[in-house]
Amino acid sequence: MPVLSPETLMKLFNVKEEDLDCGGLKLHLDKVFVPMGMGKISKESKTLPTYQEIQTNENNEYILGPGAYKIRYRELVKVPNNAIALALPRSTLLRMGATIYTAVWDPGYEGRGEGLMVVFNKDGIIIERGSQIAQLIFITLDRPTSFIYRGAYYRENIY
Repeated sequence: MPVLSPETLMKLFNVKEEDLDCGGLKLHLDKVFVPMGMGKISKESKTLPTYQEIQTNENNEYILGPGAYKIRYRELVKVPNNAIALALPRSTLLRMGATIYTAVWDPGYEGRGEGLMVVFNKDGIIIERGSQIAQLIFITLDRPTSFIYRGAYYRENIY
């Protein structure tokens, strides 16, 4: 299960060295939202809750109490057809008492991804908008696939 190196990611995404960690692409916090209401998944459909965007304070910081938040990453990502990607939280975020949960980023996915940040710290956390909160690692498939993602979140959050 080879993981794409930073050098390969630089060529693939035309990014600079400062955009990379030792094992993946840096993901930075763009926006934070609070879910409002209930969601539903059934055999034939899904209904997402509505979301309210949280505003930063005068220092461009999010002050987040305990709970669950939908987050949006700043980076526009295009997962190659021969790979999947997994976002992993920064260890500093874990040490602060929070983490990020994400699903698999499928081959062919394009967009500014989203995740679920959960703050477990009873006193909350403070995160400056634009701070690195995760890294995206790319795992190559044994060959390029024709099963590329074109679902509901394809090209999401592209400005």
